[in-house]
Formats: sequence, structure tokens, C-alpha cells
Amino acid sequence: MFLFKRHSYIYKWFGSGFGSIFIHIIALFLLFLFIRGGTRGFGTGERQTDDIGIVFSDSSDSFRQENSSSVVSVSDENSPSAELNASSTTSNELHEALESYLPSNEIGLTESSADSGARETINAATTSDANNRTVEGGGQSVGFSGARGVGRKFVYVVDRSDSMGWNGGTPMRRAISDAIASVQSLESKKGASKFQVLVFNHEVEVFNGGTGLIDVNLPNKTRCARFLNSLVPSGGTSPEQALAVGLKMRPDVVFFLTDADEELSDQTLERIQTLRRQCKVQQICVVEFRKSTDPVKKTYRRLAGENGGSYVVRNIDAF
Repeated sequence: MFLFKRHSYIYKWFGSGFGSIFIHIIALFLLFLFIRGGTRGFGTGERQTDDIGIVFSDSSDSFRQENSSSVVSVSDENSPSAELNASSTTSNELHEALESYLPSNEIGLTESSADSGARETINAATTSDANNRTVEGGGQSVGFSGARGVGRKFVYVVDRSDSMGWNGGTPMRRAISDAIASVQSLESKKGASKFQVLVFNHEVEVFNGGTGLIDVNLPNKTRCARFLNSLVPSGGTSPEQALAVGLKMRPDVVFFLTDADEELSDQTLERIQTLRRQCKVQQICVVEFRKSTDPVKKTYRRLAGENGGSYVVRNIDAF
């Protein structure tokens, strides 16, 4: 009896306006939940992109970023890639400028397999330290005919005596091509700032008639290539005088290339070492050209070892 009365009361309530309103509210609430839940996911094959180009695919837990017109590329002028691009541009400009002065096979000449197999490289006791040292304000690591030095200012002292004309002048041509390749590698953005080239026989000749170092730039490097390519071997040999002139220019590194006709005296070695210290030159790197049957000049090895540099022997039979 009680249940019958209760059901009768409920039927009367739903039949009134209050019951109708309550049912509509419940229906609207369920519809809202259904619509809201549907926007939280995407069916297979659907995706949504936002303003920054992020794309969510239908694959599980994966996403990718697409390029759009609003993406901005930012480059760093000091980054390695930017430096490489700038270096390549400069190198290409210099290469084109040098083509009018040198045969194409002489620019950036590399060793043949026969030459590299015959070459003997002897490092002085201080070579490792010298090759890894840095100078105040930074510097560039520069190679020359197998030797290597680190600094901001470089002087090349190259033998042009009559003996460099052996075998049709092959040693002279190799010395010229190696010097040009090394000068070409000098870059101000890598730390090199100044350079100079001296050639010697019984006399000393300085590029451009100069008395001091010149700036590392494309015009100077191009004119230096022209000067070197004009050289012909002649005369005797006076290495001490040439080294003294180069040291007094106060570079960080002196590259000294010779076919070493005679040994240096102990007095000469002492004078050169004293002058190097006075002029605050960090390294004297020595490259000796010789035939495979010639004895190694021990004093030229000492010249490098006592002055912080490396000593390299090049076999001219393999040139």
C-alpha cells in the first residue's frame, strides 16, 4: 500500500512542469559531457596544427615539427659552420687570384705517395709543447712543408741558393709552392695578423722591399705569391744573416727552409738562440731539403730543438 502511494506521487510530480524541466536539464548536461569528451581526441588519420607548426600524427606517442612561413632561421657568425663558409670564400678568392701567377698544379700542392713515403720527420724534444702552445691574445696553428707553428705573426725564411736548382730546379719549385700554400692558409679570423717572406743566398731579400711585418690580407698574399713565383736559384748560402733579419722582425714563429749545404757552427747556434730570446720569438721551425744519400745535418736539428720548434727532413729525390 505504501509503495503504491509513493509511485502515484512520483507519477504526478513528473507529469507536472517541474519534472519536464528536470529531464531537460539532465539531457543537456549529458550532451555537454559528450561534446566535451569528443574534442579531446582525434580519430585515426586526423591531426591538428597550431600556430608554431607542431603536428601531432595518428601514430602512437609520436610527433614532428613542420616548417612554416613563420619559422625564423638564426645563424651565429661565430659558429664553426659560419667560419668555414667565410674561410672557403676567402680561399676561393685567393685561389682565383693566384691562378694567373702559378701553374694550377702548384697551388696547394700536396705530397705524392712516393714523397710521403720517403720523407722523414724528426720532432725535437720540445715539439709537442711548441705545437700545442698558445700566444697571448690567441693565434693560428700554421703548417709549412711539414713543420708547424702556432702564433699570430709569422716569418718565412726560404733558401734560394744555387743548390736549390738541382734537377731542373725541383727543390726551388717545391719550396715556392709550399710557401705559397702556407701563406694562403693564414687567416686573420683564425688568429694570424702579420707575416713576411725572406729569401736568401749570400744576400737577403725581403718581399716588397720591406723592413717589417705586413698585414694578413688578400692583396698582400696575392702579391707575395707573385714575388715567390719570380724566384730563380742562384748564389751561395748565408743562413745566419737571413735568420737574424727574420728574428729582428719579432714574429712569434720563424719557418726556416734550406737545403743545408754546410753545418752551422756552435757560435752561430748560440748567437741565433740569444737573438731569438731578445726578440721574444717563440719558435724556429726548420725544414731541411736533402737527397736520400746526404747525411742529416745535426746542427739544423739542434737549431729547431733549442728554439722551441720542429725539425722536418724532406727527401728531394721524391719530389
